[in-house]
Amino acid sequence: MVTHSEPDHRSGGLENATLGRVRWLRTECRLDVATPGRGARTAGRNLEACRGVPAMTPYRLSLTASSDPYPTYRRMRDEDPVHYSAPEDVWVLTRYKDVSDAFRDWRTWSSQRRGNLLNDIPERIGKTLGTTDPPDHRFARSLVEKAFTPRSVEAMEPSVRAMAKEMSAEARERGTIEFVQDISAPFNAGVLGTMFGVPNSDFLLLRRWLDDFFEREKAPAGSVSKQVLAMRALNEYLGGLANERNARPGPDLMSAMIQAEEDGRRLSREQVVVTTMTFLTAGFESTNNLFTNLAYALALHPETYQLLSQEISMVHGAIEESMRWDAAAQGFVRCPTRDVLVYDKAIPEGSQVLLHIGSANRDEREFEDPDRFDLGRETKRHLGMGQGIHFCVGAPLGRMMAQTLFSTLLPVSRQWEIDLAGARRVTTPNFRGFSVLPLNI
Repeated sequence: MVTHSEPDHRSGGLENATLGRVRWLRTECRLDVATPGRGARTAGRNLEACRGVPAMTPYRLSLTASSDPYPTYRRMRDEDPVHYSAPEDVWVLTRYKDVSDAFRDWRTWSSQRRGNLLNDIPERIGKTLGTTDPPDHRFARSLVEKAFTPRSVEAMEPSVRAMAKEMSAEARERGTIEFVQDISAPFNAGVLGTMFGVPNSDFLLLRRWLDDFFEREKAPAGSVSKQVLAMRALNEYLGGLANERNARPGPDLMSAMIQAEEDGRRLSREQVVVTTMTFLTAGFESTNNLFTNLAYALALHPETYQLLSQEISMVHGAIEESMRWDAAAQGFVRCPTRDVLVYDKAIPEGSQVLLHIGSANRDEREFEDPDRFDLGRETKRHLGMGQGIHFCVGAPLGRMMAQTLFSTLLPVSRQWEIDLAGARRVTTPNFRGFSVLPLNI
């Protein structure tokens, strides 16, 4: 159950009044593809004779933080599936097939040219798993996968379950909790901290840097942006941790990455640090959003909550459907290595292109009745964990954590009521979830 003033979007809800509005063009429609100096050409193209034809309001990065962006996504899929937003200087692909095809074609759609996050930080491009192309990506991922194995995830499950039981018991006793502060953040800190040997006290201190890392606010002239400062702070902390692990290896993932070899080659210290940073930032952000989006979905669908409380075996299906229905990662950036024609639109080489997972997962061309939250949905081909060579390396861990947490918390709950008047959504443009979520169980 939900108490608040936020629109219910079980069936699509109400379209955002500002982002969904129509503007009328008075002159022939033209498109300025990009601005000089951004790695793309500036081009004016006659896309259609559109005098008097309604046009989409340009996509804004803040849309993912709105109460219900999905009607706007539907309209983009139907009317402008290859959308260019001049205010944000970004192209947006919104249909499932187009997004899926691009994820699987790394030769055409590069992660290394402009990174994988919107307006990515130059200092991280080409240094992380998510911002490299083969062969660099293939080498780094093979070493990470040697260190981060299904067996290592399985070995963590008893300690993860013990944490979940302790937190669930405390939540049941209190009755009303702030889900992020009382469950998601400390749960993530315990699991990810154990993985990398980061003390819980330090991890909770790192949370501010992790949050700031995904901000995309422009810094005032002469100052450094939040995300760059956060990356520098994380780099300094994790660099010190890498030095400690190199001198005294332990039973943690950072030590395993330092020691892993492929054809006599090892990851450099910088690669270990940046890969660890990626695990912590993406791991914390993605799992927190997965947890909070599922908690929200259960409040919107009380019949599903009641069913899961009695049939814990169905929690796995709820997690998969939640990743489709309200994706934690709403999209990732790719950059075309050549001019690409998609439908009637020519996307210039070097452009910033958002592959919109949130929209693709609600595409009625791929999913029947896509706005319905359906535990029995047979089609599981959602893109919630990405696709292709950049499919989330932490997917087994994320799924295990979600399964363990909700299969432990739901049975001890008496009710499931969220107060959205006191809730706050995350404001990072690649992700969707809550940073504050009051929950009464």
